[in-house]
Amino acid sequence: MPARTAPREFGLVGFDHVDIRIKDREKMRRFFVEQMGMDVIGEGADHTYLLFGDQVLGLHDLKEGEAPSLVDHIAFRVSEWTGLRNRVARARVVITGEKERNDSRSLFLRGPGGLRLELVWRPDPDSHNCEHPAPPPAPASDDE
Repeated sequence: MPARTAPREFGLVGFDHVDIRIKDREKMRRFFVEQMGMDVIGEGADHTYLLFGDQVLGLHDLKEGEAPSLVDHIAFRVSEWTGLRNRVARARVVITGEKERNDSRSLFLRGPGGLRLELVWRPDPDSHNCEHPAPPPAPASDDE
């Protein structure tokens, strides 16, 4: 295995999350939770967020007319935020949006072939708060 190199110009340090669009979100959710051991950290009417290690897999319902298993976007974690927008602009990468949350900031980009990318900076890299947190586990039944 080659030696690790220092983060380059954008300060990429790894994946933050990958979001996919799927036909049967409940089936996919059960697979990743029951078979792969991921934890549900957030759910909404059209999405479920799963945590493994310090990375997130987002499961999203298909939009009308979409094919299943499409990558919605890939998010890379960056080591620092200051000056990131200017560095991306200097590299002539198309910026399609920005978002600031309580626990992170994001810069959305358009990659080759229309690939949607997100650069995410988190002051606390271990923090993954969700707008729609997962419901608490159901209490154990007395019948068990």
